[in-house]
Amino acid sequence: MPQIDLDEAALRRALLFLAAIAGPLCIGVWAGSPAGALIGSVTGLLLSFADDEGALPRRLSILVMNAAALGVGGALGTVLHGFPWPVWVLFALGTFAAGQALRFGKGPAMAARHVAMALAVASGGPEFTLALLWYPLAALLIVVVARLIDHAVAGPLKQQRGGGGRPPTGGWTRFALAYAGAATASLWLGVHIDPERALWVVVTTLVVMQSDARLSYVRIVHRIAGTVVGVVAAFALTSVIDSPWLIAVAVLILAPLIPHHLQHRYWLHTALIAVVVLLAYHLATSDPRILRGLFTERLEDVLLGAGLALIGTLLAFPRWVAEDD
Repeated sequence: MPQIDLDEAALRRALLFLAAIAGPLCIGVWAGSPAGALIGSVTGLLLSFADDEGALPRRLSILVMNAAALGVGGALGTVLHGFPWPVWVLFALGTFAAGQALRFGKGPAMAARHVAMALAVASGGPEFTLALLWYPLAALLIVVVARLIDHAVAGPLKQQRGGGGRPPTGGWTRFALAYAGAATASLWLGVHIDPERALWVVVTTLVVMQSDARLSYVRIVHRIAGTVVGVVAAFALTSVIDSPWLIAVAVLILAPLIPHHLQHRYWLHTALIAVVVLLAYHLATSDPRILRGLFTERLEDVLLGAGLALIGTLLAFPRWVAEDD
């Protein structure tokens, strides 16, 4: 069984993730808005992943940049609801930019990715109401305040990774084209299955496909395995827990563990994300038929997204074995 060795930096990351996810979730449950709890907690999760750590001014600027990216993508998707042709052009351009931006580091790449993700969600999901806008804004406020407090108490947070990625063996342009192609194919496939499921397929492709071939293949396998574990765990928890507050407590317990396993146990990192997100969905609907279908769909969507990521990786790195060996 893997050991959880929390040093000071890991503990700080755990608390920051806890505040970002559990804060908006509890606000939504308290306000009687399951949809707001879901939107707010997912926004907090995405912004936490965008945190580039290191010096505070850079961290805050990247957080604001990613929050703006989510806002711009969401606004465009709301205006262009139903996936008209401009959505496909903008999505392809956004994912191409994300592939190119990986050379500059995590923050800029995630901002471009977040534009595309929010565009897809808003264009294909239920129409967004202004009453729900308070929840992502609350998530942003919680994320920023938590980092200000963390920095005031403990100083700069050591980065987990370096800045920009090393150039892919086929060049950045080839990788970005393959990345955008795989992501756009994922969106097309997801939309034709069910527009509200498209995000699951797209996110899998965007997250597991990296500018390093070997890492991409490892993440594809771990993503599938972790999702299976997470779906089974979420199904077990929702089968025995009915209270929204107990679901929120489960999220409080699991959310701090998410950042700790990103670097070395990606399958467990993926499993924890799957459990937390599915529990948040559980708060948004009380229909057990919808929940059972959601668990099955989650597995299907991840398999489809991982398959398209595999094709994209093969196109981006056709001779990766020979070049690495």
